[in-house]
Amino acid sequence: MNLKTPLRGLVMLCMVVMAGCGSCQGGGVPDCPSGAEGTQGCECRTETASCNPGLQCRDGACLPCGAEGSGCCVSGVTTSCSGSLVCVMESGGEFCRDCGDVGEACCDSSGSQVCNAGGTCVGGTCQSVAELTCDPTGTAFTVGILDEDECAVRVVEVRAASAANALMCASGSGMLAMGEALYEIPNSPIIDYELCVTTQGAGRQTTSVRAFDDLGARRCATWTRCGDTGCTSIAWGACR
Repeated sequence: MNLKTPLRGLVMLCMVVMAGCGSCQGGGVPDCPSGAEGTQGCECRTETASCNPGLQCRDGACLPCGAEGSGCCVSGVTTSCSGSLVCVMESGGEFCRDCGDVGEACCDSSGSQVCNAGGTCVGGTCQSVAELTCDPTGTAFTVGILDEDECAVRVVEVRAASAANALMCASGSGMLAMGEALYEIPNSPIIDYELCVTTQGAGRQTTSVRAFDDLGARRCATWTRCGDTGCTSIAWGACR
């Protein structure tokens, strides 16, 4: 049976739209010519999930990377950004941010505030390590900083004639935020401690804290993991 003219026109219009769509799949990766994989806006190369330089494979498509607010460019195990931008780890992944240089805001990376080489975070702003100097010809010491819960926050570098002078230099440089204090032994690294804490309400739970020594780890856990009722026990290592 022959189609009436209006119905035939509607069918022809639908066929044209479908032909133009090609392999459209509900608004996902745009339909690109064969061989265009890895180029901007097109599918990632399926065998390696890779894209051309300056692009990053995200959600199956090659998108620009390296610019402010964009994802970090990835090459093997190395990440990078354009110019002086810094690759910062955030809850949604790694993104390029304009931070971390001296005079700029500190970069918020995985819950810590960090700066580029040669800078240290003081009150949310990156300051030059060279300016935090008591003795320009002295030895470089790293000084640990604790928060009000006695957990390790960060380390900063100062130059001084002795370890004692380094602590005096750090305390008088304005690098401490409200509630922060200095760890008394310079050149101590931050250690990630795994602990098993037991509370009356939550029972036994494995947790981790950052501290400069064992005593600091227990104090940090007591203030931050034990709640109002306190812990009935704190043991080293994961709960078994």
